[in-house]
Amino acid sequence: MKCSLVIMVYNDIKTLTLTFESLKIQTEKDFEVIIADDGSNSDFVSKLQKLISEANFKVKHIWHEDNGWQKEIVMNKAIVASESDYIIFIDGDCIPHKRFIEEHLKLAKEGQVV
Repeated sequence: MKCSLVIMVYNDIKTLTLTFESLKIQTEKDFEVIIADDGSNSDFVSKLQKLISEANFKVKHIWHEDNGWQKEIVMNKAIVASESDYIIFIDGDCIPHKRFIEEHLKLAKEGQVV
């Protein structure tokens, strides 16, 4: 797998649905998605499971209890869950264009942050 895309989320299924639609049409297909969930509620998680079942890419959901703002903790858990040496981070309200992952990988260089 060329890369892992970590998406930070909290209870915003509407925008995440749009993000998933954009990921379905990525020109680069060799990636996984890790949803780093900072304690979203059960309604969000239920709707997320439906999104995951319809995805044409591998998805992992990393969740931890809502104890206030703890984005960094769940982000670190997502890094551990990654199966790739290259990780891209976005927030859940970002909707990548169809060449986002392809172009990100083209700019990748060892020892640098893109």
